Amino acid sequence: MFDMVAMGLRIKQQRKAKGLTQQNIYEKLDISQNHYSRIENGHVGMSFDILIQLSKILNISIDYILTGNLETENCPDFVIRYNKLSNKQKKYINEQIDCLEKYELK
Repeated sequence: MFDMVAMGLRIKQQRKAKGLTQQNIYEKLDISQNHYSRIENGHVGMSFDILIQLSKILNISIDYILTGNLETENCPDFVIRYNKLSNKQKKYINEQIDCLEKYELK
């Protein structure tokens, strides 16, 4: 059974990890604040067009938005291990990656 609340939480988590506000998102999607808030809270679904745009804005796959799974076929061990982490652990890893990107450490 599809869990819209879990989907909304994944969207919210990724939005926050990217440092975006709800306003940043709903303006890009050209939808109302109320509609976007209801998506994040798992009260309503969204059209395919909005789903596609949202995946591009948040830089995550549609599969991850809908199911929480990252593609694991022919993927590095890192992705498989990442999928097994808790949401708190994933947030920490995402913050570390953001830090590396920000400071262009090599």
